[in-house]
Amino acid sequence: MRESRSINRREAMKISVLGAGALTVTAAGGGRFLVDKVGAQELDSQEFDRAACYNAFEGAEPVSYERLADPPYKLALSNSYIGNVWRTQMINMANVFVTRPDVAPLIADWQVASSGEDVAAQISQTENMISAGAQAIIINAISPTALTPTVERARQEGIVVVAFDAIVEASDIVQVNEDQFEMGKIWAEFLIEKAGESGKILMINGVAGTSVDSDRQAGARSVFDNYPDIELVEVVGQWDPGTAQTVTANALAAHDDFTGVWCQGGTDGAVRAFLAAERPLVPFAGEAENGFRKQMLEFADEMPAISIGQSPGLVAVSIRVALDLLQGFETPSLIAVPLPIARTEDLEPGVNVFPDAPDNFFTPINIDACGVNFTFEEIAPE
Repeated sequence: MRESRSINRREAMKISVLGAGALTVTAAGGGRFLVDKVGAQELDSQEFDRAACYNAFEGAEPVSYERLADPPYKLALSNSYIGNVWRTQMINMANVFVTRPDVAPLIADWQVASSGEDVAAQISQTENMISAGAQAIIINAISPTALTPTVERARQEGIVVVAFDAIVEASDIVQVNEDQFEMGKIWAEFLIEKAGESGKILMINGVAGTSVDSDRQAGARSVFDNYPDIELVEVVGQWDPGTAQTVTANALAAHDDFTGVWCQGGTDGAVRAFLAAERPLVPFAGEAENGFRKQMLEFADEMPAISIGQSPGLVAVSIRVALDLLQGFETPSLIAVPLPIARTEDLEPGVNVFPDAPDNFFTPINIDACGVNFTFEEIAPE
């Protein structure tokens, strides 16, 4: 476990949790799903240890509410951006997780909606969830501040709110995340180690306006700013392999002397751009897409690399937290898990890289401390 430390608004945490589900989830219209509990008792529940799972950052405060009612409960997932595989895999994981035998009996109604990059649309969709009677809302926010009034209204009405991946600046809610600042910092430190203290770094950023993007950038700059001979060339890859490949290709057309690549997501696309341009590979610091990790193995002798994953399974831990809060259990206000870090020498096929799985599969799919796991087959992209 990584030593916990205090965090600020730029530094939130992340937990990846996963679950294998054999129950059915049937569409009920409008993005809402009713959980079919038939056969739930036929499956073995995975062991869940709250003390091990709910790892608190230093400075987190205990959060508990009066038990709202007896289960089952009405839960809703308010997602924002939907334009990359991470988000679709995250929703797949959520829909599987709510069918798990230890979770399904606690959920009467499960609603999922995605608003895209439109702040007003996510505010509206979250307000609709409040009006529809959701007892807990789990949010992946497009903005850390725009949803604050809506979240505060939800809390005033006694609704449990759990924010994950991208934080929401509001009191009396629980945030679930990895330390994004630390992730960006470690990537930058790796490039200084492998590429040296001078040179030109291609910096491929994520979705602008999100706390994840800004926190990772801040972590990187906390390192790069100490090296005046490092030049940053910034592009926006939207955490998407196709977009990252395009913007990297454009950057390679304008520059012929990159010494390293710092990439928030879509990292395999950035590597493909180097290969297509017939440029020598350089040290890469990137996310945990299966394609990138396969490339790390294939080009182990040419491309020093590090991969740190923001697991889409974070949503499953957030569901777990929401259900616990509804039942009166106490949790930390800031919940974190260690960053799943893998250098090339740490990769193990079938464990943290999947040679036969698609490139766009995100590899960090297990958090044993939270008693939940997925297999690739359960959450494979269609």
